[in-house]
Amino acid sequence: MTSPALAVTALSKSFGAKRAVEDATFSVARGEITGFLGPNGAGKTTVMNMIVGLTAPDAGAIELFGVPQGSRQRDLRVLFGYLQEKPRIYPEMTARAYLRFFADLYGIADAGSRVKEVIERVGLTAAADRRLGNFSRGMQQRACLARVMLHRPELLILDEPTLGLDPNGVADMRAIFREMKAEGVTLLFSSHQLAEMERVCDSVVFMRQGRVLATGRPGELLPSGLSASSLQVELYETAAQCIQGIAALPGVARAHQIGPHRLELVLRGLPDDGRDARAHAVRLLSSAGYTVLSVDAATPSLEDIFIGLTRPESLVRQEPAGLVH
Repeated sequence: MTSPALAVTALSKSFGAKRAVEDATFSVARGEITGFLGPNGAGKTTVMNMIVGLTAPDAGAIELFGVPQGSRQRDLRVLFGYLQEKPRIYPEMTARAYLRFFADLYGIADAGSRVKEVIERVGLTAAADRRLGNFSRGMQQRACLARVMLHRPELLILDEPTLGLDPNGVADMRAIFREMKAEGVTLLFSSHQLAEMERVCDSVVFMRQGRVLATGRPGELLPSGLSASSLQVELYETAAQCIQGIAALPGVARAHQIGPHRLELVLRGLPDDGRDARAHAVRLLSSAGYTVLSVDAATPSLEDIFIGLTRPESLVRQEPAGLVH
C-alpha cells in the first residue's frame, strides 16, 4: 500500500500557557488536493509551520512520503514547497531577478528557462521586470507562488494562497492547482474562499481550537443538524403556509423553509436507497394533501459543513458525521 504524501499523528504544540494545537491527526493522499479549513486561530498555520520544520512540535509525528520528519531532513525539504500567508519578497528586486535568485539557491540547472516557465504559469509575464515593491498584494502572492514552484516540488503546502487576489486571480489560481494535480503534485492549502475550495478539493481537514474535528471527502461530511436523511422539497403551495403542518407530520424530524416554495426536511427512518427515500417523502407529503413538484437529496456545501463544525459548541445539537476522535 502506498504511503500518503503527508501523515500527521497526534501533533501538539503550546506557546506558553496557550495550547495552539492538540493531538492533531490527519493524512493527505498522494496526487490529491486537500483543503485545510477552520476559523481564524484554529491552529492551521501552526500545523503547517510544524510540517515544514519552522516550528518544533511538543509531541507527535510527521511523515513526508513515508519518511519521518528529522530523518533525511535535507532530502525531504526538496520534496515540498511552502507558501506562507504573508508574501515574503525583496521589494527592490524585479520578479524575474527574485525568482532567478531562488533558482540559483536551489541549484536548478535550467534556471533561466524554469524562471520564465513559472512566471508564465502564474500570469506575471507582463510584469516580470517590474519591482516587487510596486506590485499589488495579489501580484506579490503570485510571485511567491512561482518561487515555491521553482524546484518542482512533489508536495505544495499553501497558507491562504488566494488572499489578496481578485476573482480573476482566484480563478487563475484554481486552474494552476488543477494543472499541478494533473502532473501528480499533491497540494494542502488553507483558504476562506470556501466556494473555490469546493471546486478543487478532493478532501478536507477541519480544525477548531487546535483540534482536528473532521476529515474526509466533502460529500461525506455532514454538518450538525443535517443528516443523510435530509431532503429538499419543492411544493406547489407556498412554503410559509405549509411549514408548520409539515413539521408536525409523523416521521418529520425537522423542517425549515429555504425558498418561497422550497423546504428542507429531515425525515426519520428513510430507506438507504436515495430513490426509495424520495418516493417515501412524496407519499408522506401527498397523503397529507400537499402537491410535491420535486424532491432532491440535500447535499451540504463546504460552507454548510464549515458552519456546522465550527459554530460554538452550545449551538451544536448533534455530532457531525466524519468526526475524528
